[in-house]
Amino acid sequence: MRYMSVGMEFLVHKVAAGEKAAQDLSIQEAQRAAHLLLSGEATPAQAGGFLVGMRVKGETVEETIAFARAVRETNRLVPLDRKIQPLDIPVYAGKKSAFHAIIPAGLILAASGVPVLLHGFSGAPGRSGCAEVLKALGICTEFSTGEGAAVLEQLGFVYLDVSRFNPSLYRFQLLRVELGVRTIFNSVARMADPAGSGIHLIGISHPPYLELTAKALSHLGSRHAIILRGVEGGPEPSITGESIALELVGARTQPMTLSPPSGSPLAKRENILGGPPEDQAGIIRKIVSNVSRDFYGRWSLWTAALAFLAVGRVSALSDGFTLAEKTIENGEAFKKFVQLTE
Repeated sequence: MRYMSVGMEFLVHKVAAGEKAAQDLSIQEAQRAAHLLLSGEATPAQAGGFLVGMRVKGETVEETIAFARAVRETNRLVPLDRKIQPLDIPVYAGKKSAFHAIIPAGLILAASGVPVLLHGFSGAPGRSGCAEVLKALGICTEFSTGEGAAVLEQLGFVYLDVSRFNPSLYRFQLLRVELGVRTIFNSVARMADPAGSGIHLIGISHPPYLELTAKALSHLGSRHAIILRGVEGGPEPSITGESIALELVGARTQPMTLSPPSGSPLAKRENILGGPPEDQAGIIRKIVSNVSRDFYGRWSLWTAALAFLAVGRVSALSDGFTLAEKTIENGEAFKKFVQLTE
């Protein structure tokens, strides 16, 4: 209980006292810091000093667990039927230039009976978010958690903006824009899990965060997750070369090397550029309509294959790729797209 009386100034000093004097927080101290920040009790100066200090010091597993738990405690939970366990896919990074392959991949999953919950933020400087592309497709992105639950139960696909399910966490996404550097909240947002599903496909930018994220998720009780170094920090595996990943099953983790599907040439960076949301929307319509099977289409199928593996629908990526192809070819993906736009 003594940690409840610790002030923010003490916590700022502990993590930001300099290269030699800075110290890691205990899990109780980190919980106290997260509470003061998310509740708004910490002043803007204290919040900025603490988060930059943590950024320079580097986050520990214990600190990450404490902040992720605090974020989950402040979520407005998505009130789903317990029988529905969606694949949780955070999409906070946005894209500087690449195509949002996770969107057609998500439509493919939903069409094959795997519910998909995307959640994210669209204000990252110099990046386009999933929400902008979904809006260009005519798919609503402004649901409350209750509305989102209804859509997810009926149609199997929904996007929730962080401002709708966790306004406190949203404030710190905005602060990242103001600070100009990533903070611990940008890491733990990927672990927010607003539906409490415990099944995740998570993309990150920096390899050291693979193991950190896996350890935190395991401690938080996640059942199955694939954490990968995704394209521009998103949940899509590379189609230009290999991607590294970790698979978490309960308390066990194992490394993965994701190689693009055999039998087709590797894409080049210029083959997967996204462009404005309207252009990406046009590409997605062609993919789900089975009109296009170019690099964009193959990348979307490859991403869907990994998502099928993350949710346990298949045991091999090749099987996931075949299932994704069938869902496109039989018209189910396009049917799901039409339902969502209507």
